[in-house]
Amino acid sequence: MQNTATSSSWEVKSPSKEYRNLAPEIRADIDEFLLEHPVKLGAIAKRLGVKVLKSTLPRGTSGQIGLENGSFVIRINRHEAKHRQRFTLAHELAHFLLHRDRIEAANGWSENVLLRAPNQPMQIEYEANRLASDLVIPSEQLAKVTGEYSGPMTPEIIEDLALRFGVSTAAMEIKLQMT
Repeated sequence: MQNTATSSSWEVKSPSKEYRNLAPEIRADIDEFLLEHPVKLGAIAKRLGVKVLKSTLPRGTSGQIGLENGSFVIRINRHEAKHRQRFTLAHELAHFLLHRDRIEAANGWSENVLLRAPNQPMQIEYEANRLASDLVIPSEQLAKVTGEYSGPMTPEIIEDLALRFGVSTAAMEIKLQMT
């Protein structure tokens, strides 16, 4: 991986292999939304033909994706923090982009029922998280924004960056430290 920017000991890494390996026509569909922040994840879902609903989900379930009446639907737990909802939406969109065939093969897919089943590799969760990070915090945008700050990367700057991208400070720290 190549660095796209460095600020003190913090680094903004290039997009993940999951992002880079998306088909060119899919990247063309989503790239225009990655030019501003916070990224309009709902607009990406709409472009991809995925319906997004805020729902009351069981405790411990942040979101799920499935087929309903032949269409993909993402349900986000309405009772979680806004920044958590945004990352969950990005995560479920990543499953749509990366694992659509598995969802279709199962004739529907629930995050907790299928994805976390003992026979499913955790690798697909990691893949979805890496792509979700690229969707919610585009590396190019983050590199531009970090260039606006001088001096070392402080907790206050990380908090400001997280606010600007609509993510948690933990998500921002992970994106900045992806070494």
